[in-house]
Amino acid sequence: MSSRPLELASYQFFPQGDRDKILLEEDADGVWFDFQQADPTDKLYIQLFDQGFQYPPSKLYRADASFGQAESVTLTCELEAESSCDIQVFKMQYGQKKRMHSETEWLTVNGKTTCSLQLKRFKGADYFKIAFKFLLEGDMRVRLTALHVNRLVPIKQEESYHVI
Repeated sequence: MSSRPLELASYQFFPQGDRDKILLEEDADGVWFDFQQADPTDKLYIQLFDQGFQYPPSKLYRADASFGQAESVTLTCELEAESSCDIQVFKMQYGQKKRMHSETEWLTVNGKTTCSLQLKRFKGADYFKIAFKFLLEGDMRVRLTALHVNRLVPIKQEESYHVI
């Protein structure tokens, strides 16, 4: 298994949906997602890596977003919110040109919360992206303080021979 933290920088995250209600800023402790005057019907998405939901990340992000030889990828992140916040997580997988597979799960952030997101590689997928859809109302700040990507690479089985 290979594991490495992704450098937390606001340029890795891309607001989608109602962008005018989302501000990103970074400080020494992580990346802040500032939501302003949010309404429950707003589409408040923060996506890891660029391009729209239908397309794989651009070449700039492909090294970080690649499955490589891995059968699965686990993203571990630490989020912090001042009050309880529900998040729908979209786990998307891509070939060279388009999205091949997508699944969702839910999580609730209340104070400091560690979440682990697993993506089992879909046949033919080369890249992955994660998008968080925040379901909230009013003004709120959510901070991402850590993000690690773990790739599980299978060990190659070699045949053994016995000479008698």
